[in-house]
Amino acid sequence: MGKKVLIVTYYWPPSGGPGVQRVLNFVKYLPLYGWEPVVLTVREGEYPAKDVSLEKEIPSGLKVFKTKTFEPFALFKLVSGKKQNDSIGTYILSEKSPNLITRISKWIRFNLFIPDARVGWKKIAVREGKKIVREESVDLILTSSPPHSVQLIGQVLAQKTGLPWVADYRDPWKEIVYNQNQQRTAWAEKRDGRLERMAINRADGIVTISRDIQRLLEGKCERVKPVKVVFNGYDNKPEPLPRNECPIITYTGALSETRVPTPLLPALAQLREEGVRFRLKFIGNICPEFRRLVEEHGFGPDTEFIPYLPHSESVRNINGSDVLLLVIDNVPNNKGILTGKLFEYIGARRPILAIGNTEGEARQIIDECQCGEMLDYADVEGVKRVLREWYACWREGKVACSFANSSAYSRKSLTGELARFLDEIIARREGK
Repeated sequence: MGKKVLIVTYYWPPSGGPGVQRVLNFVKYLPLYGWEPVVLTVREGEYPAKDVSLEKEIPSGLKVFKTKTFEPFALFKLVSGKKQNDSIGTYILSEKSPNLITRISKWIRFNLFIPDARVGWKKIAVREGKKIVREESVDLILTSSPPHSVQLIGQVLAQKTGLPWVADYRDPWKEIVYNQNQQRTAWAEKRDGRLERMAINRADGIVTISRDIQRLLEGKCERVKPVKVVFNGYDNKPEPLPRNECPIITYTGALSETRVPTPLLPALAQLREEGVRFRLKFIGNICPEFRRLVEEHGFGPDTEFIPYLPHSESVRNINGSDVLLLVIDNVPNNKGILTGKLFEYIGARRPILAIGNTEGEARQIIDECQCGEMLDYADVEGVKRVLREWYACWREGKVACSFANSSAYSRKSLTGELARFLDEIIARREGK
């Protein structure tokens, strides 16, 4: 008889964006490895984007429990002039705002809602979680964050039920990208750090998405405990190369002020003088700063900006592209940033032009899979060289990369690693 795992997650369909993909695919494949998932989530959350199409990917028969939650974002929208049905993307938290009211609202968010603005779900989720554990005979609790207040839920649930608890960190806690550019009071910093240490040290095991974040979390453990890397992975399948009149470079997801592909436009401008022309496609929330750069470099006619698309349509655009653009946030602690789109790009088998920390983990995976090149934020010549080479391959109808060693990053395979880790946590509890 299989074991049951209660998965607590804020992001769940109809939520869109990268946060929902990891848990949704865990749920899809865990039963293959002897684990039956049960999901606890919110009924109507404040999501960076909505994607109703993802509801079709929820496995038939899966038990999903949804509760109400308290969200302060309605007040934020009111004072910042946003409509109540507007989405609040996490990229907004890292952007500068000339609006005084918005700046005050963000200050309140970062200094009073600790660890984040979803903390109002905690009491409700704990109450419902205890009921689920009792009625569903749960064997283990798994919480996935951000929002990191979900880890506070797991901590209390584990304490009250006596069950083993595994905390999944898709991003670091205090070092998360949007925290790095914010002014916080000493009180907020101290309280956030204390909550983080408590959660990390009371979990029976920790899972995360990269080796760099693994090292970061291990350094915060007061005693040795299992910390496992389970990469995000891909679940999409490659399609034949498109026959575009001009090669298309596509980027999917939010593009914030810390994520601007600085060397791309100057390189393309110089290539254009050589007769090498690319078209650009950006799908998602794009910051005004980059839109201005596109116009300043004269690429308006060759650039298409598309609002957030359902995941299936985003994948269709990826498959219809010739080059895929990846940008790692240009912030101090960025070596361990591994966005979900990196693996989705690998699954699509299109050359990846990556701009970011050339000593980071994304670079290592790109090199391992031979699926593209990682270039520095200021390397205009490097971008120009790579795109010139790939343009020549495109003209000959050739694939520019070999995509070796990529099968290890399939979602199915990686969920198997998670299942074995959960087995290990259960065995450690039982002293086996």
